[in-house]
Amino acid sequence: MPNRRFNVTIDLMLPDYHVNPFIITRSSLGEMVGVSGVIVYRGGDGNYYAFERYCPHDQEFSCLVSPDPEATVASCSCCGSRFLIASPDGDVLEGPSKYFLKRYNTSVSSNGTYLTIYN
Repeated sequence: MPNRRFNVTIDLMLPDYHVNPFIITRSSLGEMVGVSGVIVYRGGDGNYYAFERYCPHDQEFSCLVSPDPEATVASCSCCGSRFLIASPDGDVLEGPSKYFLKRYNTSVSSNGTYLTIYN
């Protein structure tokens, strides 16, 4: 899987980030976040899990993992692999992928307003 170094901080008070999960593709400065964007899931415990959208099975930049309607699972648009995004590991639930989603580090500010995602 390709690796792209990044560090992005988002304001969780903005309406775009009130849905769960949400997707980030570019920083406020227009820089790409991750290789193909990042899916962020807010757990019931207040922890945030951030995963790469680039499918670990297909290895095509056009094959993106996107959240399913049930919101705790994300699927690849090409191979159909399904991943649990409501867990810290992005486990494979079904499909040809043998690899979990690539996880990124997250950190929430002390006042809970800002989320930083980085690798």
